[in-house]
Amino acid sequence: MKMKRLGTLLVALALVAAACGSSESSSDPSTTTITTPAPSTTTTTGAPATTTTTSSTATPTTVPVDDQYVRAYFMIDAVGDESGPFVGPVSRQIEPTTEVARAAIEALISGPTPDERAGTPAISGGLPDGTELLGITIADGTARVDLSSEIEDVGGTFGEIAVLAQLVFTVTQFPSVDDVVLLIEGEAVEFYGSHGMEVTPSLSRDSFLGSVVPEILIDSPAWFAQAGNPVVVSGIARAFEATVQWALYDNDGLLLEEGFTMASAGGPDWGTFQYAIPYTVDTPQLGALMMWEES
Repeated sequence: MKMKRLGTLLVALALVAAACGSSESSSDPSTTTITTPAPSTTTTTGAPATTTTTSSTATPTTVPVDDQYVRAYFMIDAVGDESGPFVGPVSRQIEPTTEVARAAIEALISGPTPDERAGTPAISGGLPDGTELLGITIADGTARVDLSSEIEDVGGTFGEIAVLAQLVFTVTQFPSVDDVVLLIEGEAVEFYGSHGMEVTPSLSRDSFLGSVVPEILIDSPAWFAQAGNPVVVSGIARAFEATVQWALYDNDGLLLEEGFTMASAGGPDWGTFQYAIPYTVDTPQLGALMMWEES
């Protein structure tokens, strides 16, 4: 078998010892920590995401809890033989709030930390400097996000696509949001950026498949997210015959578990996947999840 690293991703996990049986922690997952997993060196950060259809008349809300997390989708550099960077979720702890969508966008605006930018793989992106969130409303599965004019201070076609993808993936992590309408200074825009990317009537995750989305995107858990036991892994993949391999490593790069999963569709179509990995470690620690396609 030849390993085809089209969609290889390494995800840093805060592994919870089996005896603990808890996915909660008071640690801050936005702090960059370096791990050394098996087949590649890795490091960095994470956060989860889902998309379904419901309707709402306000920002997605939830009951505030002491330890509350959202995903900010940044650009993560290539891993293995992939080109890149690609959009991916990074975990962020937020102040307890019911306005989680607003908090997620604010985390995106704040951007990666200096340590994350210097990590391997490096995390980059975020929204252009000076961008402000002026408002967000959600109704019938569509989020209308109003940003200041600095959102257009981007260079190059790839940069413009990356900004929009990060925004759309960040907002659509919530079950009440399927697509995003972009407003700038209160006005809905038809074209974005100097290259005139069409953004009407709205943008969804599907708008970015085949461009800044990797062949295997792990939505949950995210970089540096707290992992339960078992680890429940979900995302999307475009893989031949829908088969994707996976392996879970501990903080020392030792293999904990390995196997494969099936996406809901095989390439060239995109399919979804979800599976669980039970594991045993002696102490809570960081680890790495690797997924790839063999051909």
